Amino acid sequence: MRLFHHYRRLTAQILDHEEVLPEPASEEDLAEAEEEMGVALPPDLRALYGIADGDGDLVNPLFDRKSWLPLAEIGDLDDEWLDIAQEWEHEPWRQTVFDTQPPNAVRRSPLREGWIRFAFDTGGNWLAVDMDPGPEGRPGQVIAVGVDYTEGPVYLADSVTTFLRRLVEALERGDYRHRDKNLWIDADLRPAPRVYREYSDDCPTRAGARQAGPHVQKVRVVEVEDCAFLDAVPEVRSLALSSKGSPDLTPLGGRPVEYLELDVETADLTAPARNRELRSVSVTCAQPVELAPLRAVPHLWALDIAAAPVTDIATVAELQGLQYLEVTQAQWRELSELDDLPSLALVGIHPDRPERDGSLPTDWDIVDDEPPSPA
Repeated sequence: MRLFHHYRRLTAQILDHEEVLPEPASEEDLAEAEEEMGVALPPDLRALYGIADGDGDLVNPLFDRKSWLPLAEIGDLDDEWLDIAQEWEHEPWRQTVFDTQPPNAVRRSPLREGWIRFAFDTGGNWLAVDMDPGPEGRPGQVIAVGVDYTEGPVYLADSVTTFLRRLVEALERGDYRHRDKNLWIDADLRPAPRVYREYSDDCPTRAGARQAGPHVQKVRVVEVEDCAFLDAVPEVRSLALSSKGSPDLTPLGGRPVEYLELDVETADLTAPARNRELRSVSVTCAQPVELAPLRAVPHLWALDIAAAPVTDIATVAELQGLQYLEVTQAQWRELSELDDLPSLALVGIHPDRPERDGSLPTDWDIVDDEPPSPA
């Protein structure tokens, strides 16, 4: 609370006037909001609501250009942004939620009930206090969530107090810009760049992958001859691997890969199937592929075999956790003759074997609530 009042005095000195805050929230309002959310506010944020119930219509929002929400709004937010991101035409089966830094501080999810969003940028992104932290995090830590963070939240500070202190320290250093009535504070509170998460290469080697950093989680590589480069990226969760040959995929079995995209001459799924984290598989290959190893994958929910000849297509009927399937019309015709297919949420059917063009999504015609015709 002392920090907050000092912060307000500093901004008033810079702006040459003090903007008026709304009345404080009552103890009854706070208790009612916490009961409705089913989550208690961290003590520092709760104390700030005892000073003001949000920042009203300030020209300069208090939390790093993000408007501080009143209690009445934090428990009743529109999450259409998340519904849109998960619609089928955006191919959510190719998307992975990544870990933030520091590792295991924030749970890997686009949104959780324990994340109380308290400040909004009007563009679909929020600051939230995390009351359901990961094993290396702490309750009340501040994270960024929203439409720009569907690949995972970003850790910003260990508490609202620390977040506020960094704003104060930036003002005291003179790290701000003031123009007319507007104040921009350069407190280094922007989410860290995502560069550390992604590694791509035209001809990967162990040394090249090592230079990308130890926390790489998204890898897209072409011209692969040897998968030994995976030794340098132990945290990879999304892997797209392309080769004109048939590289040994054994190293994949020891990686926490959730999304696997293969474009190879011959695909042996035995090693990848040893990975119990595998969720989604896309296979493009010239030689016939056997799906039988996938029966050992406990959480497989998406399978794309439209660009692969398959020797044992009936194996699909044994993948009872499958929700999404992408096939050719001929493959679907064959599958439609089988009994006990999984309760699929969606089937994507190509008239013929598709020509894969990088990672561009397919331009689907979507038909709801009707089983696809095998004709």
